[in-house]
Amino acid sequence: MMRFFILLCLGCAASVSFAEGRARGLLIASHKATLSSELSARVVTISKTMGEAFNKGDLLVALDCRLYEAQRDKIAAETNVAKVRLDNSQQLNKLRSIGTLDVAIAESEFKKVQAELRISELNVERCSIYAPFDGVVEQLDVQTFEIVQQQQTVLNIVNRNQLEAEIIVPSSWMSWLSIDQDIQLEVEETGQFLLAKVSQIGPSIDPTSQTLQLRAQIANLPDKVLPGMSVITEF
Repeated sequence: MMRFFILLCLGCAASVSFAEGRARGLLIASHKATLSSELSARVVTISKTMGEAFNKGDLLVALDCRLYEAQRDKIAAETNVAKVRLDNSQQLNKLRSIGTLDVAIAESEFKKVQAELRISELNVERCSIYAPFDGVVEQLDVQTFEIVQQQQTVLNIVNRNQLEAEIIVPSSWMSWLSIDQDIQLEVEETGQFLLAKVSQIGPSIDPTSQTLQLRAQIANLPDKVLPGMSVITEF
């Protein structure tokens, strides 16, 4: 919602320079995510704090997993018992000591505890929150020893090394815009110039403002250029 408001404002401000082949835009991260807890548990480890960098696969947050590990071990033991009962039932059935119904019940019980074991193993895995991509911590929403609830936001992460530009242009430019078209971006906050290519052209036109949204991939990203900065685009 906030991004929509910002882009709407950019679209309004850009109208004064559309005739000059210039438009305004906003730098956004290609990879950005809000990571939430999938379990209710206490936070025991926070490996990275706000502004710290990490690599894909790094542990970011660990939850107290003792309860879930105990549940897994309990169900694993029940699975072993169910397997022994199933094997025994199959042997007795071969000797015609029990019927096929008893074997079917034992087999069903074994499959049931197998499914419960998979669920418990998945819960143990969910105790650790790992980085899905390289990046930095943008915002940390929990503290060590705090109890988080299921689906509660834990942290926001962003890859600042892969940025795109979201640009608002007049719909009349559709006649000459094309994918891979070279453009130049001027970062308003730093005065730096960036080379980029149009990577996406919006599938629809805003009927109120008669504008179109584009995305552009930046070729080489210099230092001090961050998500959220404003750019002036020259076509």
